[in-house]
Amino acid sequence: MSSSPSSSSLASPVFNSIAAILVNQFDVARDAIAPDVALSGLGLDSLSLMEFVFAVEDAFHLRLPEDRLDPREAGITLGHLCEAIEAQIDCKLDSPMAAQA
Repeated sequence: MSSSPSSSSLASPVFNSIAAILVNQFDVARDAIAPDVALSGLGLDSLSLMEFVFAVEDAFHLRLPEDRLDPREAGITLGHLCEAIEAQIDCKLDSPMAAQA
């Protein structure tokens, strides 16, 4: 059996971390969290949405440039957020610190 992208997203450590932040810090119901859920559909006001993005950035020790992901844009989903985080993590791994020294 092959898994669809959304089912593999559900099992990803990045997605699970994002879900934990939503549940533990923002009181979002776990069953309301899925890769295809838009950030705007989480029931967070605009300030809470920005606080959520900051909490995610802090959890992963990175900053998401707004040109990659602006949480105020309509249609941005948790899956998009996962992809943006994974891309930032890959960029950090691809640029060794020794090359910058």
